[in-house]
Amino acid sequence: MISILTVNYHSSADVGVLAESLRKHPSRGPMQLVVTNNSPDDSIGLVGDERLSIDIADSVNRGFAAGINLAFQRSQGQYVMIANPDVQVTAGAMDAAIDLLVADRTTGVVLPLMRNIDGQVQRSARQFYTWPVALFARSPLRWLGIRPAFFRRYLCEDLPLDVPTTVDWGLGGAMFLRREDCESDGVFDERFFLYFEDVDLCYRTWLRGQRVMYCPRIECIHAHRRSSRNPFTLAGWHHLRSFLAFRKKYGGLPQRPVPQTT
Repeated sequence: MISILTVNYHSSADVGVLAESLRKHPSRGPMQLVVTNNSPDDSIGLVGDERLSIDIADSVNRGFAAGINLAFQRSQGQYVMIANPDVQVTAGAMDAAIDLLVADRTTGVVLPLMRNIDGQVQRSARQFYTWPVALFARSPLRWLGIRPAFFRRYLCEDLPLDVPTTVDWGLGGAMFLRREDCESDGVFDERFFLYFEDVDLCYRTWLRGQRVMYCPRIECIHAHRRSSRNPFTLAGWHHLRSFLAFRKKYGGLPQRPVPQTT
């Protein structure tokens, strides 16, 4: 079984589209969609069937990371997909991710290629943050479309789209992983209310000696809104808070661990 974990926050229509994509492009095994409903006033009218079971848990909004962890605790799958509610799977995506996790124990997180609704590729893989990147990301120069070389490297703009590649981390809109590689109480560190839970998960994956693998042949569709890009919004504030929490947790901005040699 694969368990698809998501969080609803005033996005029940998106959750419905996610469920529809799971039924249209099912895994070869049983599927379980677990939704933490962080806005109980937003009704989610989903009904399970013999291929896709549905579990909905109403919850006080403690953030995306905590919502995914609650869904994880209610899930049963040996394999887990973390999905934003505005994500859709495509044909064969779940089975290809599971096959990779079965075949390669050194890979701990599988990141699919993400496409916009119009089919355009979203560059969702990233290098770990450096101070120049962190400062430039909040600079007005970015809003003017200026993209220095160090920022293009951070965005992995030259990453090949025809072969799997190891990357530092990737946007948490869609991630595949093994249940056994997760902590017993959840996937994410709940000190991150919103944002940086994906950076932290990937860094912990590298710390335990596993890789984060970006696999362009596995595709998902993502209606990415990028609301955190503007620092003068609530999402931008959450992004800044999570950035500071990440820095505090690791005493700085850590880079990918160098494998030890014997």
